[in-house]
Amino acid sequence: MMLSEDEESGLDAIRSAINTAERQFQVIEGGKGDDNGGRPPKTKEKKPCPVVTIGHLDGSFYFLDRVGQLRVLKASQMTRRPDLVALFGGNIDWLKETFPKTAKVKDKDAEGNETAREVVVDFNINHTCQFLQRECFSAGLFGDHIQIRRPGIWPTSEGMPVVHCGDRVLVGSKLELPGTRIGNQIWAAAPAEPRPAEPCEAIDAREFQRQVRELWDFRLEGSDIIVMGMLACAYYGAAIPWRPAGFLTGPAGCGKSSLLRVLQNAIPLKFATNDASKAGIEQMVDGRAIPMLVDEASDRVDQRAARALLDLVLSATGGEGTKGARGGSDGIARKIAVAGSIIMASIRPPDMEAQHLGRFTLVEMQAPRNGADHTAEHRDFAEWAKEIGPKLWGRALAGWQRYSAARVILRAAVGRSGCQPREMDQMGSLLAGWWVLINDQVPTEAEADRAVECVMGYIRTAETAEAASGSQQMIDHLLSQKVQMDRSTDRRSLSSLIERMLVPVNEEKPDIEENAFSRKNVASVLASYGIRVVRRNEPTPRSGQDVPRGSEGDGLWIWPRNAMLTALFKDTPFAGQKFVYEFARMESYRPPPRNARGHQITITMDGKKNKGCFWVRCCELGLSDDGDDGL
Repeated sequence: MMLSEDEESGLDAIRSAINTAERQFQVIEGGKGDDNGGRPPKTKEKKPCPVVTIGHLDGSFYFLDRVGQLRVLKASQMTRRPDLVALFGGNIDWLKETFPKTAKVKDKDAEGNETAREVVVDFNINHTCQFLQRECFSAGLFGDHIQIRRPGIWPTSEGMPVVHCGDRVLVGSKLELPGTRIGNQIWAAAPAEPRPAEPCEAIDAREFQRQVRELWDFRLEGSDIIVMGMLACAYYGAAIPWRPAGFLTGPAGCGKSSLLRVLQNAIPLKFATNDASKAGIEQMVDGRAIPMLVDEASDRVDQRAARALLDLVLSATGGEGTKGARGGSDGIARKIAVAGSIIMASIRPPDMEAQHLGRFTLVEMQAPRNGADHTAEHRDFAEWAKEIGPKLWGRALAGWQRYSAARVILRAAVGRSGCQPREMDQMGSLLAGWWVLINDQVPTEAEADRAVECVMGYIRTAETAEAASGSQQMIDHLLSQKVQMDRSTDRRSLSSLIERMLVPVNEEKPDIEENAFSRKNVASVLASYGIRVVRRNEPTPRSGQDVPRGSEGDGLWIWPRNAMLTALFKDTPFAGQKFVYEFARMESYRPPPRNARGHQITITMDGKKNKGCFWVRCCELGLSDDGDDGL
């Protein structure tokens, strides 16, 4: 298209003006790029608050400070500068930038004229307080649904282990900073703790097991497998739903403390002690998911304290662990939480009830054969355990998925061996832990069955579990008690006295009154403890009335309110009237009889009438064989 003369002259005028201008157009730096002149400068991004708000409750406000520690401030503290500065770790740059407090400063310009300008001299406390409170209210109420995690091994909602090492948090294969939040779990900062190393090879775990097997003498085959299972399960902390507990026991000189020291060295993150009470452990391990190792756990006069430790195990080794409250010296209740596996060692374990045996696996050790001395080898092994322990920990964590799959297969194999369901969980977890350390694949059913055969001495069948039930332990305790005979210094067990009274009529010999073991004297002694024996063929007394009985066969009438009988159970798990509950669980138990009008029938014992007596069969107590045809 051709331009007209007027248009051409206009363009010439523009060119002339540009070329003759005093200030030429210049290409700015931004124009040299590929974006045709560049974009306008970006606005300065607002920095995030270095303090994390968690919530509020009852006038208290909950935060994670600059380094990730849990901090709780009252409303009044949030208006004090020192408390706010401490919350932000002494660094107030963000506060000055976000909530500046300014002051006018007089100055002079280049020509000497007086000017005034504003400078930031501090942060505005009121604005900071308002901001933090608003954020806490936006976060919601603080409560038990928010779990502040201290160092330990914790599970995610999917069950994967998360290792909190204080200054770092290992989530999968990544190390995160403390203050990381996953769901309602917050990993609060704490002093640095040991952390896992790169996983070792299976051959290293097998060498560890070989030394355990060869340097200590165990009563049962497969004990080295059980020890390796304890070690592996300890590495998982609270990340596994069933956390097996172990008890190393044996005579003095068998090396149980040396073996426990090896395990302590092989477990980098743990709590270890040789003198701790239940309250002491709760205080030291509160809020942490770590294994606990206690030496000389029950070698003390006060067996009640030892049993208290066992009760701690029952809750700490399952589910969310031990959760409760304890009163403080200031009168304020304090919540406590303990979770993790527990390994104990002592010359003899405390008296255990059925629920303890389901959680504990007892590893019985023996003195070295032929006077063998492995002291030097034990010491070298303990030193090597320090080196290999973090790598074994890493191997266990890397094999987490294999552990979950192996536990299902091995638990089923334990069940096929005739084990009880509760024992299946215990042994299945121990075997799965051992398997993950020494193998790189999931076991087949055949391999699982062979593994169970190696530890058959530790498999508790239904019959074994029944023999260890609370009722059976109560019966064993009662019948073994020795009592004083009348007009004699002789002491006899209650079982021998009852057996004396069960002698059939046709086998009886005439009583000698002076004989302390005569039928009359024995009946009197039993009556003083609230016990009356009735034989299956008890003769009718001279009164002509039928002998009272609760069922056919040999049996006992027991008066539970007898003071001397109750005293036999003092300082036992069956103290008070708990022994009555165990009697009531027996199949042959019959409650106190009543007459047609609903009144309790009295049972005569040595001339005294007692109400509230219950009946049990002697065959169920193991004192008679008249129950072969069933109860």
